[in-house]
Amino acid sequence: MIDIITIKNKFFILGMLSILYYILLSCFAWKISFSQFWIMLGAVFIGIGVVKEFEKSNKLYINKKFRMLMLICFIIGFILFIIIESLIIYFSINEQMEECDYLLILGAGLHGEKMSLTLSQRMDKSMEYLEKYPKTKIIVSGGQGMGEDITEAEAMGRFLLSCGISKNQIIKEEKSTNTSQNFRYSKEVLDKIDNRKEIKIAIVTTNFHMFRARFLAKRAGFKNIYSVPSELHPILIPNYYVRECFAVIKSFIFDRQKINSNTAEFS
Repeated sequence: MIDIITIKNKFFILGMLSILYYILLSCFAWKISFSQFWIMLGAVFIGIGVVKEFEKSNKLYINKKFRMLMLICFIIGFILFIIIESLIIYFSINEQMEECDYLLILGAGLHGEKMSLTLSQRMDKSMEYLEKYPKTKIIVSGGQGMGEDITEAEAMGRFLLSCGISKNQIIKEEKSTNTSQNFRYSKEVLDKIDNRKEIKIAIVTTNFHMFRARFLAKRAGFKNIYSVPSELHPILIPNYYVRECFAVIKSFIFDRQKINSNTAEFS
C-alpha cells in the first residue's frame, strides 16, 4: 500500500501548513478577503504529493514534455512573483513623512458604521501625520460597499472630527469602489478646487497596498506622490502580500480606463 501521508512528502507538509494558515485566519476573523486561497493552495500541494507517491510506485506516468512545460510555467510564474513581491515590500517600508498640500486617505471597509481594523490602522497613521503637519488638507476617499451602512469617506470624516480636525479641512470623495476609482474620483474633486499643476499629495494606505496605490495614482494624473504606509497585523501579512501580487497584475492590465464622471462631491 502506498504511504501517501508521509512526513517525508514535502508537498503534503506544505499543503497542511497552508490549510492550517487558513484555519488561523478564520479564527482571527471569520471573513477575510482571499483567505480561501490557502485552502485551494493546500489542496494543490496535497494533490501533487499524491501524484508523486503514485509515480514512485510506477502506478502513474506523466509525459516528460508535459512535465517540462509545467516546470517552465512554474519557473516563469515564480520569477514574476518574486519581482512583484520585491516591489510591494520595497514600497511598504519606504515611508516619506513630508509636508504635502493634501493628505489622501484610502478607505478600507466598514462593518455597518464601524471601521474595520485595517481602516482604523490607516486613520491612526493619518493622525500621526496630522500631528506633524496639522494644517494639511485631507481627502477621505471611499464609497459604500456591501455590509456598509455609510460611505467609508463618511466614517473617516467622523473619525477625524472626533479627533478635533476642522470640518473645513476635510474633503470627501464618496463614489469610489476600488483603488483605481479612489484616485480618479479624488483627482476630479481636486481639479474643481485647486488648479495648481504641481500639487504634492501624501497617500495613506496599508503598507502592502502602497506600490499599487502609487502607480494607480500616477495613472490618474497625480505627479508629486509621497508614501505614508500604515501597519498590517502580523497574522495577515502572508495573506495580503500574496493577494496583492495578483491585484497588481490585475490593476496593471485592466485598471486603465479613464473615468468621466462629475458626480464626486466634497464637503
